Amino acid sequence: MPDIPEKINLSNVNSRQVNPELLNELRDLFLKAEEQKERYDFTWNGKAKAYFEAAAPTTKTLRAQPEESVNFEKSENLFITGDNLEALKLLQESYLNKIKLVYVDPPYNTGTNMIYSNDYSVSSKEYLNATGETEFGYKLVSNPLTDGRHHSRWLSMMYPRIKIARNLLSDDGFMVLAMDDSEIENLIKLGDEIFGEENRIGIVTVVHKPEGRNQEKFFGTSNEFALFYAKDKTKANFQDVILDTEKLNEYNFSDENGKFKKKNFIRKADGKYATREAKPNFWYPIYVSKDKLSVSLTPMEDYDKVLPIIENGVERTWKTLPNTFLKLFNEGEIVIDDILGNIVISEKMREKQVIKTHWIRKEYHAYHFGTKILDSLLEAKTFDFPKSLYLMKDILKITTEKDDIVLDMFAGSSTTAHALLELNKEGDENRKFISMQLDEVTDEKSNAYKAGYTTIDQISRERIRRAAVKIGDKSGFRALKVDSTGLKEDVFKTAGELDQVDLLQDIDNHSDNRSDYDLLYDVLVDGALEYNRSITIDTMNDEQIIKYDYLGELSGVVCYFGENLTDELTRQIATLKPLIAVFKESTFDKSAQKVNVMEQFRIISPDTKVKVI
Repeated sequence: MPDIPEKINLSNVNSRQVNPELLNELRDLFLKAEEQKERYDFTWNGKAKAYFEAAAPTTKTLRAQPEESVNFEKSENLFITGDNLEALKLLQESYLNKIKLVYVDPPYNTGTNMIYSNDYSVSSKEYLNATGETEFGYKLVSNPLTDGRHHSRWLSMMYPRIKIARNLLSDDGFMVLAMDDSEIENLIKLGDEIFGEENRIGIVTVVHKPEGRNQEKFFGTSNEFALFYAKDKTKANFQDVILDTEKLNEYNFSDENGKFKKKNFIRKADGKYATREAKPNFWYPIYVSKDKLSVSLTPMEDYDKVLPIIENGVERTWKTLPNTFLKLFNEGEIVIDDILGNIVISEKMREKQVIKTHWIRKEYHAYHFGTKILDSLLEAKTFDFPKSLYLMKDILKITTEKDDIVLDMFAGSSTTAHALLELNKEGDENRKFISMQLDEVTDEKSNAYKAGYTTIDQISRERIRRAAVKIGDKSGFRALKVDSTGLKEDVFKTAGELDQVDLLQDIDNHSDNRSDYDLLYDVLVDGALEYNRSITIDTMNDEQIIKYDYLGELSGVVCYFGENLTDELTRQIATLKPLIAVFKESTFDKSAQKVNVMEQFRIISPDTKVKVI
């Protein structure tokens, strides 16, 4: 263990990892440009700069918002307010390969202003000073259909977000992208480039307004699209589920492995291939005990002999060879019944359906099962065109299982989180969500503003709160906000720009308004630790300490951010033997105190990493 604690320099942007894969792609892009060969390629004005944006590290951190949260200390769900590009960059080390589903319902490119817009040629400050086009601190760019860069701006906005989000997916993970006809062809090309065309699973047509839009001149649009991609198609699988309600009702039995229906084990299909003559190896006797609990392929005393003979004495075959039958029986997948004195051998047909690419259930209607559900829940009209709750439940059903993490990149009204909570409750499961939403302001003339919602993220969080109460879900969510690192401006000045008085005041380089939770999240971001682990507030020697994901020796983080660090308190913290112990710079009056802390940990817990912020 070194004698000097590790010092976290949160202003050192270069310490953030840069994705070498992206840099190699960028090099290849410039080589192609130099070669100037004519070939099929998908490109747009600003693509190279979008590559840079995806590879560039973030200068942001996460600020805790306990007052906006539900069950802040214990919840495993996250709600992140702010630009999702910065949020994704903050997640990419902590959640690399850990997300099962990324759902993307981006702003449709309808020719209006774009809130999510990056200008890649100038700094944010220069851009804002030059244009003055901002909305609640975010860049607002006009993107009319007549503009030559109409599609390019949208693609440059989407590319880095999808690129980074792909890195977060587990090897068997999925990305689902929602889109109307404004950018569907470009979104397919973009998805094919980032995931590889071989990992495109399908393009689903969702009928969300069967009656069609009656104000259109030609076709009355009645559908949208959902693009399904796998990170690795060879490792990904849909869940065995049934989406059609009528078909689901056929599965009226259940056991520890889920729902099933019974189907006779005799192959009854018409045609010569189901007969004894055609498949003699599938014709064999099965011997069944009187209590129907055991079977044999050889004669046994007091066992009944059963053959695959159907009505009128027609000799058919069993569906599998003898050894496969025994395997299925031993696994509990064969059911033996006595029906009207006849032994019937049936297989358990598990809940499964071929998922088609046209989704036409009436429950996908966006108004009846999206807007009306939201309006009823919030008791006001607050949000235009939310997705159907049941559409989102079905997407979650086929792509995720009980403990998976789901990332919603553009949360909107939080339909995804609402659907996830309902699905968890129905199946007694524990999926976790990470929702991202920009704090975009609502129009002062809108119903949402009149109902008290000044920003979209407020609507989003309130829906989760109310939906959870209605469902009876107590998992809650931890609210975080993308923010600057919270360092004082003097930290970025050279020594010549500071007086001695300034140096003394800047011993603690953090702004005074940073809470202990904010300091904790600075540590988690810097250490690439997950953001949704349990937090415990304890007291030692009448001083408050924070335990994060602490389960015992050499686990988690223990923080002390007070000003009264005594030898006894240091020993007590060291006795916990956490993986990481964190202290604040201003806690130490002299360097000798740091040395003393290191010595205490060297003796008591030599494997603990000590950090000072």
